[in-house]
Amino acid sequence: MLKIFLRVFSSPEKFLGLFSANDIQETIEEGERIIIDENGIASVNPANEQVQQDFTRHVKKMSVL
Repeated sequence: MLKIFLRVFSSPEKFLGLFSANDIQETIEEGERIIIDENGIASVNPANEQVQQDFTRHVKKMSVL
C-alpha cells in the first residue's frame, strides 16, 4: 500500500489509472482494511480479520433490535 501512496504523490495526474488488479490483489494479501480499485472506489477487505469481527459484531447488534 505504501508503494501506491508514493506513486500518487510523485505523479498526481496519474491518480485515476493508478490501481491495477495486481495492486488490489497485493492490498488484499497484505491484509489492508480498505481496498481502492482502479476507479478510485473504496471498499472494505472481506479477508481482513478486523473487518470480519466488525461485521459479526454489527450483525449481532442488529439481531438484538
